Amino acid sequence: MNKNSNIRGPSESQSLAYVRRCISEGKSEEQIAVRFDGDIVLVRTWTDALKQIHYVVTNHFNELVITLDGKNYLQKFDSHR
Repeated sequence: MNKNSNIRGPSESQSLAYVRRCISEGKSEEQIAVRFDGDIVLVRTWTDALKQIHYVVTNHFNELVITLDGKNYLQKFDSHR
């Protein structure tokens, strides 16, 4: 992956929306971290925040899944861009 494809300096809301979108697409934390220069700690921090506000849950297969509230917010965020 070339350096230009990595996210550089996004706002907090953009980072959070990106992580939420990736989870809704079925991507793992490790796959998402590639776009943040491999910073898995950052991605897990965002994932934990999404769990706390009930936009993401871990299912019985230990996979991250976006909730209905998370989907609704993502649609709302997309409509305002």
